[in-house]
Amino acid sequence: MRSLGIPCTLFLMVGTAVAAELSWREDYGAAYREAQESNRLLIVSFYGPETRYEPDQAAAAVLSSHVPVAIPLDAAIEQGGEPVTIVESGAFRKLEQQPGVAVINLKYEGPKMRHVVATLPLEEAQAPGKGAQVLEDLARRNGEDVVADAFGLNWYTDYQTAYNKAKSAKKLLLIAIDGTEERFAPDLELADALRDMVLVRLRLEESSELLRHVGMRKFRFSPGIGILDLKHEGPNYGRLTYNIPAWLLTKEGAHAMLALAAGRREEAPPVRWHDDYHEARRLAEQEGKMLLISVDQPGDDFQPRDRSVPLLHGYVCLRQTTECRYPSRKGALRRLLRFPDFRPMRESAGLAVYDFTDESKPYYGEVVSVMPYKYLGPNPGNRVFSEAERENEFLLLESETLTRRTLMWAIRVSKGHGENTRLRSADGAPCESRMAGAQRNSVLMTSRGVGHHAGGLTGGEIASPGPGRDIVDGALNMVRIWRGSPPHYSMMVRFHRRFGYDMQPSSSNHWYGTGRF
Repeated sequence: MRSLGIPCTLFLMVGTAVAAELSWREDYGAAYREAQESNRLLIVSFYGPETRYEPDQAAAAVLSSHVPVAIPLDAAIEQGGEPVTIVESGAFRKLEQQPGVAVINLKYEGPKMRHVVATLPLEEAQAPGKGAQVLEDLARRNGEDVVADAFGLNWYTDYQTAYNKAKSAKKLLLIAIDGTEERFAPDLELADALRDMVLVRLRLEESSELLRHVGMRKFRFSPGIGILDLKHEGPNYGRLTYNIPAWLLTKEGAHAMLALAAGRREEAPPVRWHDDYHEARRLAEQEGKMLLISVDQPGDDFQPRDRSVPLLHGYVCLRQTTECRYPSRKGALRRLLRFPDFRPMRESAGLAVYDFTDESKPYYGEVVSVMPYKYLGPNPGNRVFSEAERENEFLLLESETLTRRTLMWAIRVSKGHGENTRLRSADGAPCESRMAGAQRNSVLMTSRGVGHHAGGLTGGEIASPGPGRDIVDGALNMVRIWRGSPPHYSMMVRFHRRFGYDMQPSSSNHWYGTGRF
């Protein structure tokens, strides 16, 4: 079993490099003069007897345009007639005389000219994509609008500039939002698919204002990639038509997204569907992924819409029918839908999701979502957005408990008072303390059998009971009740940077739910 408690680096760099060959200099003084005369960065790699910096293809491609020099830890230069060990110089003190990489600025004019502007211990420098990211960030900070990558792709560093370029050229705009440890980098095949698009790479911590915009709501203030359509006229023009959060991003999913966005449906890699419950569950556990199960009526399989396909590549996917049977602990065959894990589905055909992403979470290995197909169909009985929107939002749900994910989904797919009005209270980032507060208040309401507001320590709260034939019906009805109450509605329709939602069942087919902001 594997834990993903520490965010994994998002890196898809495989295939053959296409950049110039990297040539390491060996003389520090000569390399310094070369960088100074050509106005380039000096990249200094200090190595030990058995430890040496080996850049990945992305870093090597970027380094080749600067002046890289590799020297041993005991390398010295002469200062004032005396030999001085270079790594012991104050400029490199952050390396603590250990192997690593330092960047000296001999390119950008200003107060940092001729200073060490980045220092990476060897382990950090070796992290996939880290070297390229450091150099790209340095270029960004010094006002470069475009940064080239290993494959000669030009990435804009300013969203508005990239948007204007894509709009005037009538092209798709690919947006990459990079986090501290999650970074999108294409492989050779994917790079070819990107050449006809306008590309922009942004840092998550610098993109708060952009991500607050309703059109960017599906990024959820998290790393990932998305495509804004400025190429095809029609209802989706200028909209984020596809996006994949970092935790669901795979090579196959990225290829599928680009092919579908460009209208080349036949080139999108198909989703792999398993057919054995135990085999699929073991695979999801082994790969640290969510397991999505399509439980269908015989002869009537779940057919995901195009917007769902890139996301499904990030799941382990399993097809079953409502009649599928597996041996119980006592050996007797039992319908899958009658297993305790599937009780919230009320024996209905639909989707179910197990979470195997993080062993430290209390819901690890549990069903964290159920979605009977009637709620993804044409007439679910509530004011909700389209079928495609409901399906897409279901697959985009963050890792959380069953009750929290269900209520978050209901908020995100329900309309406000206007036909296109979004309820934006769940568009920000889930907050654990607010989630816990929402859970406590919902449990309290359930125990008392009456709606109750616990107080505004977090700046706002909504709470209410709602009837429900199942958990999804209860969540949708709760949103309907809140929509009819002006104070509740005013909290629900506003954007909140951090939020918490949870709901609890009572003994009389009612659900009690709370939102905290």
